[in-house]
Amino acid sequence: MKSIKDINLRNRKIILRAGWNVPLDEKTGEVLDDSRLVASAKTIEYIFKKKPKMLLVISHLGRPGGKIVPELSLEHLINPLEKILKRRIILIDKLERLQAIMQAGIFDKEAVYVLENIRFWSGEKENSEELAKIITNGFGVYVNDAFSVSHRAHCSIAQMPKFVTDAVMGLLFEEEFEHLSMVRDKPKQPAVAIIGGSKIATKLPVIENLAKKYEKVLVGGKVANEALDEKLKLPKNVILPVDFSPAEKENERLDIGPLTVVSFREALQGAKTIVWNGPLGKFEDPEASNGTRSIVKIIEESSAFKLIGGGETLEAIKKFGHPNRYNYISKSGGAMLEFMSGKKLPGIEALDN
Repeated sequence: MKSIKDINLRNRKIILRAGWNVPLDEKTGEVLDDSRLVASAKTIEYIFKKKPKMLLVISHLGRPGGKIVPELSLEHLINPLEKILKRRIILIDKLERLQAIMQAGIFDKEAVYVLENIRFWSGEKENSEELAKIITNGFGVYVNDAFSVSHRAHCSIAQMPKFVTDAVMGLLFEEEFEHLSMVRDKPKQPAVAIIGGSKIATKLPVIENLAKKYEKVLVGGKVANEALDEKLKLPKNVILPVDFSPAEKENERLDIGPLTVVSFREALQGAKTIVWNGPLGKFEDPEASNGTRSIVKIIEESSAFKLIGGGETLEAIKKFGHPNRYNYISKSGGAMLEFMSGKKLPGIEALDN
């Protein structure tokens, strides 16, 4: 895959697929967490330093299902984005308006043009070639900076790169790809993974893939409970809980118990790479938080390269530890899991072609 750093951007018309799917206040529509907007500024400012003719950003909010849902309009992002980027934001709500701007050929070179929520068009989820052709018409460069949705075979991820001269990774995408590739394919040994959370369907392929290259894979949370209930045959280096806490509710399996914490600590000692995705218990409940809290402490005392992923994992670290003690925090959610399981992501394949 080519990087945005590998091509000339000067005087070119550029489409940037950004990951602006941020949480909004249901009543006011205010952005509750702007970290994804702040992160995207890195690539946007890089582009403007190279003096492009026009920058159009495409993103989505929520799941409007191919219909116009005012509560999910990117209009809610304009004020925060203008403050973060210190640039004028021009929202384009209709494809006809985009076409008119492109035909006129007169652009505000310092402004960020933003297409309305791409999921308002049913062709996005349907991976429509026709929608991709309409939007990319007149553009020469496509930049994917949204690794977090690159596991989706959607129009703005899988189709649009086909209709431009240069399709490349943005700075955030490249950073995510390099870090995840390193811990998936060439982790410093001994490497230990910790997999928790609740969705065994998405976590089991990750467990099985990492078990091939990692010395140990430690499993907790509902994922472990289901594995025990279903008596799954897992690789020998996958370690499941041997006890649960609180002791008086052991049958509920709300959290890993003290013996399991000791077992996990032993496995983590001397690790050179630690990857963690998913809490090990119902950590928001004080009586079921000790396992996750203990693991946070153990990891933060380790000198290993530490990579974490998943919103709940980060929440737990903010609650019990210090996010700045981790080498890399992935913001890619489901895309991270699919990538770590060894699957080919549509967003990566589109840039490889």
